[in-house]
Amino acid sequence: MLTLPRILIGVIILLVLISAGGGYYLYTQYQKSQHELQLAKTDPATLQKAAQEEVKRLVGDVGKLIELPNGEEPTVATITDIEKLKNQPFFQKAKNGDKVLIYTNAKKAILYDPNAHKILDVAPVNIGSSSARESQAKIVVRNGTTTVGLTNKVEADLKKAFPELNVVAKDNAIKTDYEKTIVVALNDAAKDAAASLAKALNAQTADVLPGGENKPKDGDILILIGKDKIPATAAPAPTPGQ
Repeated sequence: MLTLPRILIGVIILLVLISAGGGYYLYTQYQKSQHELQLAKTDPATLQKAAQEEVKRLVGDVGKLIELPNGEEPTVATITDIEKLKNQPFFQKAKNGDKVLIYTNAKKAILYDPNAHKILDVAPVNIGSSSARESQAKIVVRNGTTTVGLTNKVEADLKKAFPELNVVAKDNAIKTDYEKTIVVALNDAAKDAAASLAKALNAQTADVLPGGENKPKDGDILILIGKDKIPATAAPAPTPGQ
């Protein structure tokens, strides 16, 4: 991706959730762009002017192909790593360098190829709630005790706060003597979501796996349930149980 559009994202992108897919990617791009924006603050006026010109140019190009919402300027994001998006329906035809125009009031997102001057897809948009990042992260829950049923209990507890929670796997931890529940961010993009989940569970956070545990094959966050989540009336099982 060109340097200028990467910087522009820091000014113009909003936290959104594209219902057809890709919301989590846009959120992580927003997080990364904040750091880039800090580096570019030597001349904010120039940066803002460049951002406005970029949006105006794109709106003019896309407006020749499709009727755009009236009275609203879109936010714009640039795709930087299409391999992370290939499993999302909205991005199936996209490539690096393509643009996403996001109309928050009209609840519409437009995927645009500026090189071919072609609209690739259009999808409805919902404004991202505070739980959008937690809902989009892939979560693995493991029981780190000998008490049966804790993965289901913890999942149910979390879904009270995050109804769209994406739990991709539930199983037993290698160790069964965790005293405290631990929420592990398996990648940098998941750190904020992990912190929110840990707060909801009154649990500890970690950036690295505890010794002896293996990393899930597919997941952004690993929750290791400790004895602090055992109900007072629960009886321990003779063997580890989910």
